[in-house]
Amino acid sequence: MYYLLINGQRTGPYEAGDIQRMLRQGAIGFETQFWKDGMFSWETVGAQRHLFETPYQRQAATPTQSYQQPQYQPPQYQQPPMQVYQQQPMVVQPVFMNPPKTRLAYILLALFLGGLGIHNFYAGYTGKGVAQLLLTLFLWWTIIVPIGVWIWIIVEMCTVDRDALGNPMM
Repeated sequence: MYYLLINGQRTGPYEAGDIQRMLRQGAIGFETQFWKDGMFSWETVGAQRHLFETPYQRQAATPTQSYQQPQYQPPQYQQPPMQVYQQQPMVVQPVFMNPPKTRLAYILLALFLGGLGIHNFYAGYTGKGVAQLLLTLFLWWTIIVPIGVWIWIIVEMCTVDRDALGNPMM
């Protein structure tokens, strides 16, 4: 049930069909205010037009002729010929996340601190470095273990040329 505000007076209740009839007859316009239970305030009929329009009014409100999109017209001026520039090849240099290790530093660390495995920590071989450190610290008092560790260090000085990430040592 709807109530209308006509000339400042509340009238009604009306059915939606009654309001549609009054709109068709011109008794009220889309600026007329209405209210129904559950609404917070009065609204114009035009704001809620979908409630009161008949299917005939909705069809009349939509244009009957179809819209024709304008066709593309080429420009009426001459464009200068486009110049083609050849691009120079781009030189890409590899980016190292870690600074490169030097072979000289690796060899010097192996000679002076090799028993502690410092050269392997420097090159990123943490497991080897821990093994050499533990063998030297816990078994230094035996003769055979320090000799074996030094042979291991000499072999590494001669053969290792890459760090743990596979980057060549400079």
